Amino acid sequence: MAARPSAGEANRPIGLFAALVFAFGAVFYVLGPLLDDPSRTVLPRLPASALMFVCPAIAAAVLAGGREGVRAWLRGAWPRPRAAGTPWYVVSVALMPLVVAVTAMAAGTGPSGAMIAWGAVPGLIAIFLISAAAEELGWSAYATGPLLRRLGALRAGAVLGVIWAAWHVVPYIQQGHGPGWVVGQCVFTIGFRIVLVHLYAAGTGATGPTLAHAAYNVSWSVSPVYDPAIAAACVLAAAIAIGTARSLIAPAGGPGL
Repeated sequence: MAARPSAGEANRPIGLFAALVFAFGAVFYVLGPLLDDPSRTVLPRLPASALMFVCPAIAAAVLAGGREGVRAWLRGAWPRPRAAGTPWYVVSVALMPLVVAVTAMAAGTGPSGAMIAWGAVPGLIAIFLISAAAEELGWSAYATGPLLRRLGALRAGAVLGVIWAAWHVVPYIQQGHGPGWVVGQCVFTIGFRIVLVHLYAAGTGATGPTLAHAAYNVSWSVSPVYDPAIAAACVLAAAIAIGTARSLIAPAGGPGL
């Protein structure tokens, strides 16, 4: 059975949240081509519109319901880690680097002379933890709970994943990617969100999704080769695996699968 949501969480307007995320993101879609490429300084292979990572947190803050609502939303975002949940935090950190590594091995060696930029990793970890936390304050801490309790993890992840993927289409195009790459990455994004919803449902709150989100971005950034179609297949397999694991160990009455 699905857990009963709190009154405030159950009444969250998820449709309006998604609309605000797109509206705020549109500002970055427009400004992106006018701003300097952030890849020149701090970020790898990203358009300026990628800076829209702040939008989900801003949208959630707008809809949280005043100062007390914002405090309640932030308090609920980062639950205190429990020893019993340690395996899920390990999965959060390790799963997506494994997915990227398998993707790279399956895709081949990449461009001649390509190397893993290990020296960039510490800076990338800091950058992507900040950006992932901002995104997951919206996608996970605000929107996932209500959908999880209504739909279960698979359907909630698919719904949020479609919205998340659509939100990224313009930045993908601004990066210069063709239709095949964009479609493959959108399928990957949907599968990845299903994984993140499972991590949230496992009791990690927004912490697990934030760690996994940042770990993927860091791994992708330093990987010498990346194929979104292969990555999509790998992350969908990971979603099945993590969903199966949760079905075996989830407590009765917890959020649905």
